[in-house]
This record gives sequence, structure tokens and C-alpha cells, in this order.
Amino acid sequence: MQRQIPGRSEENALTYHQLAIKGISQLLEHLSVTSKLEYVSLITYSTTSEVKVDFTRDYDTIRQAVKKVEPGDKLCLISMLKNVASILSTNWGTQNYCQVIVFTDCGLGFGSTALKGFFQSYVDKENEPEFDWIGQLKAVKLNFVCMGVQSDYYFTRAFPVYQQLIDFTGLKGQLFMPKFVKDAVEGTENSNDINKSSTIISTSATASTMTSHSNHKSELGRTAMFELIERVCEANFKPFEVTLKAGGYCRLECPVLIWPPPVPHKIENGVKTLLKISQKIEICGYLSLSEIGSPASLSRHLVIPKVDREKPTRRSSEKSGSSKSSNSVTNSTSSKPALDINQPNYEYEKLEQEIRDFYTKDVKDGDESSEDAETNATKSGSGAIVPAAEKESMCVLLHGAMKVENLAALVLLNDNWYGFLYSYADSKKKSNLMLNILPPGNNVIPWLGDLQLLGFAEDLMPGETSAFPVKADKRSYSQSFVVWIKQVSLQSDVQKVLRHARKMPEKTQHFFKEMNRIRRAALSIGFIELLEAMATLFEKESAQLTLGTNPECSIQLKHAAIELRKPSNRDLKVSIVPMQKFSATGGGPDNPAAAGFAY
Repeated sequence: MQRQIPGRSEENALTYHQLAIKGISQLLEHLSVTSKLEYVSLITYSTTSEVKVDFTRDYDTIRQAVKKVEPGDKLCLISMLKNVASILSTNWGTQNYCQVIVFTDCGLGFGSTALKGFFQSYVDKENEPEFDWIGQLKAVKLNFVCMGVQSDYYFTRAFPVYQQLIDFTGLKGQLFMPKFVKDAVEGTENSNDINKSSTIISTSATASTMTSHSNHKSELGRTAMFELIERVCEANFKPFEVTLKAGGYCRLECPVLIWPPPVPHKIENGVKTLLKISQKIEICGYLSLSEIGSPASLSRHLVIPKVDREKPTRRSSEKSGSSKSSNSVTNSTSSKPALDINQPNYEYEKLEQEIRDFYTKDVKDGDESSEDAETNATKSGSGAIVPAAEKESMCVLLHGAMKVENLAALVLLNDNWYGFLYSYADSKKKSNLMLNILPPGNNVIPWLGDLQLLGFAEDLMPGETSAFPVKADKRSYSQSFVVWIKQVSLQSDVQKVLRHARKMPEKTQHFFKEMNRIRRAALSIGFIELLEAMATLFEKESAQLTLGTNPECSIQLKHAAIELRKPSNRDLKVSIVPMQKFSATGGGPDNPAAAGFAY
């Protein structure tokens, strides 16, 4: 990383290390604008890997630490990957999604620390304990910012090896390389959205100097690095923007940002499909927080009002036309339709006019020198200067109302997919609007029942009350418990069923009752093998019985064995019932041949 980039003149000489520092600064600048809530850590690696800055939201600390990074001895990419796996499993857990951004010149390492040695030792040993760290990186996406030029054999030889590392280990990863001047080769980009925390990796290993071509026009510089960072941010740190709509009034909607970006939910119904949140989420109604309780949810996200940030190139043109536009706004607001005081609906028309003026007034930038949109001043239609942070926002209105009333809003995320918004306080003085994403379906909160059948309190008939919680079909605490901690407990339950089987038809109902009890317990814990074992046992018991002595017992045992093997009976709500005995016309004790069984 201390080598000079090939193809650059002596006046514009730049090392890979210096270029990596500029790339990291550009990345932090992007995160500070679009993803202020990201936790970032800085790691350097050579033979060993070292954490320079632990996870923090203070990006200035990382900017200062990057400038103080010193060269190491030699590159070892595996040491960095092991360190990342250890950090994430200790601090965040292996289930949290993480972005690892590696700034490297695609070095292959030397001697025992080379990637070639890792490939040789990893073959046919994927399940060995020494490679458990690879499994801990399954929730991590590796983003390699590959700094190199096409004329550098050191780079072109190593670039495919890095792709081979991703494919060989089965990790999520992507290589970003600069566009070459000659043939405009661009690395393949695949978008992966949600990120729980970001890890920035900067290599500090020294490498042997390679022969450079002075007559080649270098395509690797500041401009190429900034373009690389833009591609990395576009693929991994793009804000997830949706429109939040409340009610039927057209003005009660606003664009919001959901952070961290939600991951598409995988549904496996024979065919794997990805269910994504719609670009417009709509509030269906409001429920008390005590009625919702704490249902199981897929994930939680912050809902942040979107703040429009003006580009510097547009400020001059807007400033020149500010006087004309302000005059036009003043004229438009002054030309209000006159309301007749004598009309019977005067108060309603006046209120509607005030609401219309409130939502239709234009807002323009007043302080062009400010870089942060939250500190910008805006001019309203009346000419008053209003800070951008004080602009009216439906999101802020919704948050304040639900916080005071202790309510939560049920929102429709997609077809038959719901979530709810509520005010969450992480401290005594600060609260945020939080989105809980429920599993897909309309019956995911048992005590609320079918979400599609919820209505308004005003629609209740006289004498009716809101019946929350909804009464369940069968209460769990009223059922008899089955505990199989020891082998003797399971054997005792099975032997009890067999004792009832030998006493059929007198004990037919008891036999099926005990069999269904064991079947439900086995299905609850996923003990499907027990159902097959009981079916086999019933078949053997039926074969030992002679048809002349107890034909009904043999028929019921065969029937039970067949029903236990049916996939349709894997539902806990389904009960297996015995075959019913019937008699045809003319049947009876004197004509037993006319009798039979029907299910």
C-alpha cells in the first residue's frame, strides 16, 4: 500500500495508502449526510489485525485515526476476516447484518499468510473447527474497493483470486474496481440493502514495488476513487424511502426514511419468493398500546422524516428568482375567496380554508449559505422566515399525537402484510417514531384476531363492546401437558395407547384420545419420527390379531396407522377420529355379513 500508483507523473505522485485515506474520508462524508445512525469501526491488518477505532458514530474520530495509520510488515487477509468474525460475534451477534468495506490493492500475501495457502488448507476441511469463523461471517457482506490499474500485473493477477475467495467460501461479497480508460471495464454490481453496522477496513501492509509503465495514462486517482465510493454507497447505503399516508385527505402524507433499510422477507411455499415493503405504506387505524402488547416481530426500524437537501449548483439560480417567486406567492395568498358570514356553514368553510392554506403554502430557502438543511431558513407565503427543522410535517404530527394518546398505528406494508407505528423513548427526553414489522399474514397477533376484520369503534352496535383479547379456540393452559424428558416417560405413553387398543371396541374413544394427545405433543416439538414409529407399531399389532377374535380392533389399528402417515394430519387443529360402524339394509345380529365400517 506504500507503492506509488503506476502511470502518474512525479508532480501528481500518489500512493495507494494516500488514495485509501481519501476514499475513507469520502465514505464518511456520505454516511454523515445519509446514514448518521451508522456505527463505524476502523480496522487495519497486516500479519495481525488491529482495531484502531471501536464502533462509534463520531466519524471525526475515525478521520483522525486514519491519518495516523502506520505501515505493517506483510499482508494477511485471513487475519482480518477472523478478527471481524470475532468482533461481530462478541459485540453484535452473528444474526445482525454488517457491511465490511475493504480498501486494498488486492495483495495475495507472502509465504504462510498467502491466500494460496488458505485455499490448500480449506479444501475438504470445511467442517473443521478451525474454519468455524467462516460460518460467523454469513451475515456479513464483504465489499472490496480494489485499487489498481490495468497495466499493473500485480493487480490483474490478484483480482480474480479475490473473487475466487468469495465464491469458494460461500460468503456474500462484491468487488468494486475502477473503470479502465481503455476498455471501460466495470465490476459487476449487486444491490444488498439492509445494514446494521458498517466496518471500514484499511490495509496497511507493505508490498514489493512493481514495474510501472510511465507512458500509460493512469485511470486510478481521486476522481476514480470518488466514483468507486459512489458505487459502494449506491449498492449498500442507499436510504430506504417510502411514502407514509394517513387517511383519505391528500395532504396527510409525506416521504419518510426507514432505517435501517428492511430486508426482503423470504417466503417458502414450494417456491422461494421475496416479499418487499411497498413504496407507499398506509395507516389502517389506531389501537391502544395495551391492546397490541408485545407481539412477535421480524424487525424494528426508525421512521425519520425526509429532509430535502438542495444542491449547491441550484442555489444561485434560486436566489436570483427568489424575489419574483415570493411576490407571486404573496399575490396568490392574498387573493383568497371571500366567505359570507351570513351563510349557515360559515364556520366549517372557514376551517376548511385555513386547513387548505396551511397545506398549500409554498416554502423556499432563505439562507443559501448553510450546508445543513436542518439549519436552513425558509420563507413562507406571508414572508416570515421559518427554520427548516420547524417545517410542518405529517410524520411529526403523527408521532406527537400517538405519544400523547398512548396509541399505535396499524399500517399496511404490502398485500396481507402489516406492521405498527408507535412512539419509542430511548431516554427521558428523546423519543422516536418506531416501525415494528410483523410476519406476513393477517392473523399474526392471536389476541387481536384477524387484522382484516378489525373495524372502528363507531361502527359497534348498541350494547356491543370491543372484545379484546379475542377468545382463542383452545387455551394453552387448559390442555394436559406432555413431558418427555426421560425415555421411560415416552414408553409409558405409548404403552398406555396399546393397552387401550387391545381393549377395543370398548376403549375405542380412549384409544384415539390418547393417540391424538401424543400426536399433538410430537408435532409441537417437531418429533415427526414418532408418528411413523407409532404407525409401524400399530401395523405390527394389527397383524398379530386374528380377524375372527377381534376384527374391529384390527381395522381401527390399520386406520390409525394410515391417518398418522397423512401429511394433511400434521395440523395441530386436526384430530383423528375412529371409523364408524354401520349396518346395511337387513343387517343386524342375524346378518353380520351386512355390517361394515365407514370413515
